[in-house]
Amino acid sequence: MADEKTKPRRGRPKTMTDEARRAAIVAEAEVLFAAKGFLGTSTGEIAARCRISKQTLYRIFPCKTDLFGAVVDAHRMRIIDLGDGYDDLPLDQALARIFMIELDQRDYELRAAFLRAAHVESFSEPQLKEILRCRGGYKARAELKAWLDRQCANGRLAIADTDRAAHMLLDTFGGSIIFDALGGFGWASREERIAHFRQCIDIFLKGALPDQH
Repeated sequence: MADEKTKPRRGRPKTMTDEARRAAIVAEAEVLFAAKGFLGTSTGEIAARCRISKQTLYRIFPCKTDLFGAVVDAHRMRIIDLGDGYDDLPLDQALARIFMIELDQRDYELRAAFLRAAHVESFSEPQLKEILRCRGGYKARAELKAWLDRQCANGRLAIADTDRAAHMLLDTFGGSIIFDALGGFGWASREERIAHFRQCIDIFLKGALPDQH
């Protein structure tokens, strides 16, 4: 007689948890929002791409703006990545990791396309603008400010106004990505993009004045 352990198990397959389902929906919605915009994407398209019913989609995200907010939350994690703080790394390497300057081209273009579409639509959709401000820019700025504060407290940086410094860094990196996206991903190569951001980091840390020594 065959060993009981070798017999295939019967019954319904294990279903995805709500947490995993939510993450999958957010990932697919980001792709659609980047390609078609928030207004151009229907909940039916999102459900179809996720291979779920609209009823399931609305159970997890009662309205499309709730889903947009979740995408912004997830997207913020791809604008800055504070990881474990990178306190043991040289500052240039830490900032390179925080702003993920070495993303592969596919992930970079998705990040840029979402930023472009979201910000363009936010001019005519005040609700989207508020979501982007509160759950995107403001949170990223606060998180980056906290990191800069810690580096100053540890004697690794000396910045009089870390909030403005965080704002400047986000403008430098996020603004470059948006302008690049509006121009059709204008850097000639990934290497050229990385070199641009490395120079941004170098000027932030060392300035542009000649060495006085």
